[in-house]
Amino acid sequence: MRRIGSTPAERGSVGANNCPDVFEMEDGDFFVIGKVVRADQAPDAEELRRLGASIGTDELAVIVPRDCVLAAAKQLVAEGSVG
Repeated sequence: MRRIGSTPAERGSVGANNCPDVFEMEDGDFFVIGKVVRADQAPDAEELRRLGASIGTDELAVIVPRDCVLAAAKQLVAEGSVG
């Protein structure tokens, strides 16, 4: 497993234990640490369906801060892993 993007500390986090992060697993899948979405934060099911998405019974939605996703995307693009 390896971190994708910058560390939480590099993104300005002062607490190293509860920070969103992105990792690449050995099989190429991604492991994402984020905040679990509360019902009042999630888009409604109809809006998700309209976008061609849904949350499966074995899935949880998480919120990952923009800076965390952008740092991961920047690294993946630089490596030629995306697009």
